Amino acid sequence: MVYTIKKLADLANVSVRTLHYYDEVGLLKPQSRNINGYRYYNEEAVIRLQQIMFFRELGFGLDEIRSIISQPDFDMVEALQSHQTLLVKKAERIEELLATIDKTIKKLKGVAQMQINEYYEGFSEAQIEKYRKEVRQRWGEKALTESEERIIRMGKKQFAELQAIGGNIFQTIAANMPKGCESLEVQAQVAKWRQWLEHFHHYSVEAVLGLGRAYSQDAEFAAFFRRFHKDLPEFLTKAIEYYCSYHK
Repeated sequence: MVYTIKKLADLANVSVRTLHYYDEVGLLKPQSRNINGYRYYNEEAVIRLQQIMFFRELGFGLDEIRSIISQPDFDMVEALQSHQTLLVKKAERIEELLATIDKTIKKLKGVAQMQINEYYEGFSEAQIEKYRKEVRQRWGEKALTESEERIIRMGKKQFAELQAIGGNIFQTIAANMPKGCESLEVQAQVAKWRQWLEHFHHYSVEAVLGLGRAYSQDAEFAAFFRRFHKDLPEFLTKAIEYYCSYHK
């Protein structure tokens, strides 16, 4: 079978310019050229190109490759067998590296898991995992990972300070409940709460609205906010819904 230079380049996944260069340096000559100068290659050239590519993969320079495959006693079958052996060893080495990387990833994930658990003091492993599962379901694995990475980077001291700020926001909202969820005092605190959330993860308006509704619909959220006022969960949801209606 005869191949045009374009067909051979596509077959070998190399550029036409590369084949031109191999011709120029005497590494891979075409079988023939037509009167217009177009190059044509036979099956022998295909196999020779395969050899060149194998040697290149193994780190040999073009001058070395030309010297090796131009030797009168160069044995194509023997060379292929040698390539096969080397490539098998290379594949085994890659498998070992992939296995090592996999172990390292699992170890690092385990470390991250242990680190984030330190921020949930007072909660059982089951409670922590339940919370993390809910976050995954609501906002996805990426949101959970990014949020936990932020928490770990900020450290326990800053995390505790932010928790205290959050508590003050909810306490202030509870104290202003008689003024109504649409009051300036309450809405100012909702805006402050929205900014406070950004320390942990970026929330779209839709995500803020979803979280606000979860505060009254989710039993554990509701139980937390009832510590400030028995009606705070429902009040918070209404206040956040009002806030979001003006920040779309």
